[in-house]
Amino acid sequence: MNKANLILSVSFLLLSFSYGQQKDTIYGKVKSIREKVIFLTERDNPKLNEIDSDYGHSGFIGPESTISQFKDIWYSTNFCYYINYERHFNENGFLIEDIWYNKKDSLENYYRYEYDNKDRLIRKIDSIYDLVYIDTHYYESDRHETIISQNSGLDFYNYQYKRYDENGKLIRQKSIDEYGTIDEYIFKYNDRGKLLYRIYKNPNSYRKVGERTWSWGIQDTIGNIYKDLVNKYDESNKLIERKRYGLNSDGDHKGIKLNEHTIFKYKNHNLIQEIKGYSSDRPYYTNYEYDKENRLTKKYYYTEKDSNTRRIEKYDYENVELKFLEYTEEDWSSKELRPYKIEFKYNYDKKGNWNEIVKKVDGIELYKWIRKIEYYK
Repeated sequence: MNKANLILSVSFLLLSFSYGQQKDTIYGKVKSIREKVIFLTERDNPKLNEIDSDYGHSGFIGPESTISQFKDIWYSTNFCYYINYERHFNENGFLIEDIWYNKKDSLENYYRYEYDNKDRLIRKIDSIYDLVYIDTHYYESDRHETIISQNSGLDFYNYQYKRYDENGKLIRQKSIDEYGTIDEYIFKYNDRGKLLYRIYKNPNSYRKVGERTWSWGIQDTIGNIYKDLVNKYDESNKLIERKRYGLNSDGDHKGIKLNEHTIFKYKNHNLIQEIKGYSSDRPYYTNYEYDKENRLTKKYYYTEKDSNTRRIEKYDYENVELKFLEYTEEDWSSKELRPYKIEFKYNYDKKGNWNEIVKKVDGIELYKWIRKIEYYK
């Protein structure tokens, strides 16, 4: 299977999505899925401004990001994001249509996918009203992939080249936009297939234009080459440290600086602590606790010490499903911790897949997530 198809294919008979410790397993050969969330009271998904879309302040952020954000908020907080789509798959399990709607069930975005006889993605069409973006994929064996993205109406054009090694790992990626700007990445892996570091050829740089002012952009044809991502692993090949770098934007604006540093700690192969620090801020700690079945039972966040805990998530399961969530967060006004008790109620179809989940917060049913699955016979 080609790399471009990984997020588009569905491995049927057993398909498992995992958000936190909640697994969403679909049984059967799926022909289509229709999902949406319904708000059962006047309470809506939070908006910063009245002009915000149904998908929030940032608007619709794309299918995969929207699904990921929705499920993370659904299973981990007392709130609810928005989701409303239908997907159609071919008999080989590949996504061929992805249709997104707003709360009035009017069209938000439409995607169509086409494949060759090797099940490789050859065309993605992203359209909304009179705007149409087309990504066309070309392959040379399984080692080289070229993607041309265009929108003739907006005079938009982007060229992307990807090269893979004999194991299907991405080792080089280059993109050229409509202005001729070239971004290039080189990926290096350890002998067990994990990414060690990424080299970035950044076409941008800083140039001093005044006593205290600097311009950012393409200043010459040289650019800057540096490792923007560096990973470290333990003897079990588990990620234990990640560093992200960028060009220095302080002082003389020379060289690179560490932008983000994350440390991962494990116990019995489970992640138990994540320490993340940024260049201009103190580190944040995320701790994880598990039951005897290695299911996440508690997740809490704090800065510097436990007494500064800002958010706590406690999970309780019934069989394989998440049944109860106790969510505690710091109140913005009082700065005190406010707990919420959340319950999830499930209904199932004849194949044993859930087709409805009701989310109850502090005893009140607030949200209903419905799903209708059509199967191939």
